[in-house]
Amino acid sequence: MGITNQLKAVIIDDDEFSCFHLQDIIKHKVSDVEMIATFNSAEDAIGKLASLKPDVVFLDVEMPGGMSGFDMLKKLPAINFEIIFTTSHEHYAIRAIRFSAIDYLLKPVNIADLQEAISRVYEKRSKDTDLSLWQMEVITQAKTKIENLAIPTMDGLIFIGLQDIMYCEGDDRYTKIYQNGKKMVMSSRTLGSFEELLLPHGFFRIHKSHLINLNHMKKYLRGDGGQVILTDGTTLDVSRRKKDELLKLVSQF
Repeated sequence: MGITNQLKAVIIDDDEFSCFHLQDIIKHKVSDVEMIATFNSAEDAIGKLASLKPDVVFLDVEMPGGMSGFDMLKKLPAINFEIIFTTSHEHYAIRAIRFSAIDYLLKPVNIADLQEAISRVYEKRSKDTDLSLWQMEVITQAKTKIENLAIPTMDGLIFIGLQDIMYCEGDDRYTKIYQNGKKMVMSSRTLGSFEELLLPHGFFRIHKSHLINLNHMKKYLRGDGGQVILTDGTTLDVSRRKKDELLKLVSQF
């Protein structure tokens, strides 16, 4: 007798070895996932997903010579399944996807990572939340340099332009995000999560509690670690161990 709450899964990947490898792991190591189809191109898959009605799609990010995973998703009228991207490259776009709660796996797929990703799919499905609209926004962003940030809050998501963020302040497991005009948004993500995402985009962690937007750094005041003054007048301490790195960075900024 089969497992009644199995997730129905589809793989879309132009690499036949990657498809076989992932299918093999799912078949022998992940009992709560049922493979219902595999496709070696997004073009082949796009017209069949609606009738297949998968619960989760393992989607290759880059498929040279054909439609990319991003482009395929943008062509769908709705995303009625969870997405787990598969990729050989961990760059800023993939970090953005992961931060925004769309999962990903690095190839070759690791069993533990796969099991963890499936657990998160079950967790998201148990909340019965429709993520399609903001998932599409994140997917659109991820193709290029990030200009807007999806901020997870207790109520859902808020989109803020990176240029509008002055600094982020860690508050235990939460982060306060301060914008121009000293408007503040509280996020349910840690400061470390924001640091990982924003570091390639002109942000720097000057202290264990503060991550600043270097575009809004107006002045540096000398001292033990020193202080920075932002364009809105906010003054923040710089830790001693971050001082030299900050000064070196702003001299090249």
